[in-house]
Amino acid sequence: MAQASPFRPKRVDGAGSPEAQPAQELLILPTGVFQVAEKMEKRTCALCPKDVEYNVLYFAQSENIAAHENCLLYSSGLVESEDHDPLNPDRSFDVESVKKEIQRGRKLKCKFCHKRGATVGCDLKNCNKNYHFFCAKKDDAVPQSDGVRGIYKLLCQQHAQFPNSAQSAKFSGVKRKRGRKKHLSGNHIQSPETMKCNTFVSQVKEEHGRHTDATVKVPFLKKCKEAGLLNYLLEEILDKVHSIPEKLMDETTSESDYEEIGSALFDCRLFEDIFENFQAAIEKKIHASQQRRQQLKEEIELLQDLKQTLCSFQENRDLMSSSTSVSSLSY
Repeated sequence: MAQASPFRPKRVDGAGSPEAQPAQELLILPTGVFQVAEKMEKRTCALCPKDVEYNVLYFAQSENIAAHENCLLYSSGLVESEDHDPLNPDRSFDVESVKKEIQRGRKLKCKFCHKRGATVGCDLKNCNKNYHFFCAKKDDAVPQSDGVRGIYKLLCQQHAQFPNSAQSAKFSGVKRKRGRKKHLSGNHIQSPETMKCNTFVSQVKEEHGRHTDATVKVPFLKKCKEAGLLNYLLEEILDKVHSIPEKLMDETTSESDYEEIGSALFDCRLFEDIFENFQAAIEKKIHASQQRRQQLKEEIELLQDLKQTLCSFQENRDLMSSSTSVSSLSY
């Protein structure tokens, strides 16, 4: 970590004399040390073509961290520590922020390769798809960038095919906030599959007052199956469930988010079997802890008994030594 040298005032002539002593006492000697955040250093791969997007790397020697420039620019929870200077091609990413983004990525799985470290998220609101940057390109996601304003965003294939959503992503002036997934302003554009699914949901809500849950929900699921949307519906549910750990681990999660997650988990009959199994796991852990406590109790009793035996042995030894000394004196 780079450090600024403490300021030292010049010596005043005659500082050792009594007349100069009051002037010397007026000098304030600052003791603080200013620390400058360590920045990632730009490197270019010598074996890659010059004009490809993957040949530019940023490296932190102190932490042994290297990252592609685009992986940094498009990561949802990372921003440059300083405004980008168009005349300076180097980017400004401080090492601590990059380390935090790496830590955040360990909780996120890539939609394409299903491995962790996926810090690049689709920018459309309510879309939970996360990628590694190059996995996103393989999955036909579309990067959107405005280098002048320093905005770098990405739309997944599903949402990039709609002109209104792509246009909204391109011209949105909302800057990203560190540690939070960015969303676009404007209307949420839905795919045809989502619109069909929402139509069925609306029908369910309208008929809810006239029919029982079984007579409404069973036809709804059958219609989803007939329309080829059942897998899509289940994928959306799984994406929602996969986003729960990220929200719970985020220090900025609000109380209302906790309430929403709690309601989704505890009020849903889908998780009844899970909670029964979880209760059994709790009972098993309690039993194991009780057994461990009993073992510790027996071990403590054994050690205490050993301690008493050792004390008795020591007392007998001292007594025998004393008797031997008395006998020798009598002779």
